[in-house]
Amino acid sequence: MVAEAKGFFADEGIRHRILDGGPGRNPIPIVGVGQAQFGITAGGNIVFEARLAPDPVDVVAVGTLLQKGPYSFITLANPGDPPPKPKDLEGKVFGMQADGEIFLKAFAKKHNLDLSKIKVEIVQANAEPLLVGRVDFFTGWITNQTYQIEQEAAKPDAPARLRGKTWKAMSFAEYGVHSYSDVIFTTGKIVRENPDLVRRYLRAVARGMQYILDHPDETVQLVAGFPEQVDKAEKLAWRWKIQNALFVSEDTRTHGLLWMNPKIWEGMMAFYREYERIPRVLPVGEVMTDAFLPAIKR
Repeated sequence: MVAEAKGFFADEGIRHRILDGGPGRNPIPIVGVGQAQFGITAGGNIVFEARLAPDPVDVVAVGTLLQKGPYSFITLANPGDPPPKPKDLEGKVFGMQADGEIFLKAFAKKHNLDLSKIKVEIVQANAEPLLVGRVDFFTGWITNQTYQIEQEAAKPDAPARLRGKTWKAMSFAEYGVHSYSDVIFTTGKIVRENPDLVRRYLRAVARGMQYILDHPDETVQLVAGFPEQVDKAEKLAWRWKIQNALFVSEDTRTHGLLWMNPKIWEGMMAFYREYERIPRVLPVGEVMTDAFLPAIKR
């Protein structure tokens, strides 16, 4: 949105229009059938799952907005408390969505946790079960559900168990399997037949990211002004503080914004194969490419 509002797409000769997305709308078929030339997936796994589907879709990841997935195991804590550790899950009630079993299993395997000591509850993708004390940890994105925690804990009439509390989290990308989120993809056909479009598109996106990092207050107002934007400026400003830190990494300092490490993609595919979510692992060059990135280092 920022790249569009600031004219960065126009600078590249691209007439840019955002199609309505959001929860429940899969961007893969929209791009696959040519209704859009580029899309963003919540997780990189969606790209290789699409390529390996019974009816495969020829899509390729060409950049990632977030260098580390925000998916985390989140708990309530006092502001001065240390961050939780993996062993803290034992003896606790763990709330997760129905598709979250593989993440807990991988986490437990990596940190030698006894799954029999963790009681699992299937919950919706909001913080309510944590707020009312039904669970001790729950799975969510630190760029999303944690806002609800902060808002509820700050209310003057917040219950005693919430008053003055904050959230702490264990990032699955750090404690489990490193993964990318908000991944930009296009079709293999566009990569092969119109590589210059891919290059220009990504340059505009990277300039937009750079502008967000340099001008957070201005860009909050820009995004809040888009008709399709449902979040108000207050929530966007909160999100920027968390999200913007995920734009950058050692890789972006070396190679530039949007960079993707092939080894991380290999690790993501190995994880999904181990837990039988995909039938086989693909050569990483079929799934992603950094060939078109503009090397805007941060």
